[in-house]
Amino acid sequence: MAKKELYSFTIEIEQETEKEIQVEKEVEVEKEVEVEKRRKNKQTNKFESYVTTQIKKVKEKQIVSEIRTEIKKIPVKISIKKPTRSQLEDGDMFYSVWLNKFIKMGLLTRSMLAKQHVDLGGTLNEEEKQKYAQLYVKLYEKQMTVQKLGILSETEMTNDQKERLNNAVYELGVIRKELTDFETVQAAMFEHTADIKARNKTITWYLMHLAQYQIGDEDSSEVQNMFQGKEFEDKYASYQQKDEDEDEIYMKSIDRLSSIVTIWYMSGVQKQEDFDSLLEQVEEESMVYV
Repeated sequence: MAKKELYSFTIEIEQETEKEIQVEKEVEVEKEVEVEKRRKNKQTNKFESYVTTQIKKVKEKQIVSEIRTEIKKIPVKISIKKPTRSQLEDGDMFYSVWLNKFIKMGLLTRSMLAKQHVDLGGTLNEEEKQKYAQLYVKLYEKQMTVQKLGILSETEMTNDQKERLNNAVYELGVIRKELTDFETVQAAMFEHTADIKARNKTITWYLMHLAQYQIGDEDSSEVQNMFQGKEFEDKYASYQQKDEDEDEIYMKSIDRLSSIVTIWYMSGVQKQEDFDSLLEQVEEESMVYV
């Protein structure tokens, strides 16, 4: 996998192609043939047979070319590219803008809602409240560390940076587990907070900017953006159009793409095998609740 990719996988699409083939067919052709005829001999006054040639239409078997249509399965490489520094900065700004918009709409943040819940006699005591707030501060710090170091390739990182990245990814997993345990109990209460809505909006922003595809042979075909447009609104319109048109590439890849971007944004993992491991965990947990 190229170092500028976070994750990639392959799907197959059906494509109608025209192919020229050689077939044996019986065709009608004009040909000079010998024909036996009869005529009257003027001297003997009797009919005699003779052979002459003439052009006639006859049928014979020939090898001819035909154009036939066939359905062929074409491989399509789907990938999520690594965000650049400027994209990470733009993503942070996008989150902040939407967080402020949702707050102005009257939505509370998770920390505000948790404080209100405690003030109204909720289940969190003062110590739990402080721990909850601290977890979110740590979560943000570790996410920033992972994102900043994650855009470097392994050859560009020092040993100290590699160790910091590995530690941050591990600690992110621990922090998210603690937060997940808390929020599972409080799910209904936190579902419509400004943080959650801004986070989901930002995950969509990254999906719009990082998803790519490449049809057929990697050496002879170009990598294309999954969603067309320069601005987020244009890309989102492309996303909606593909969904409405049931675009084959989109339909076969969007669920996995969404999962990968969400995992990256929430946990900061950078390696293909780590994504696969987390996807397996998600699938196993889903099976438990079926």
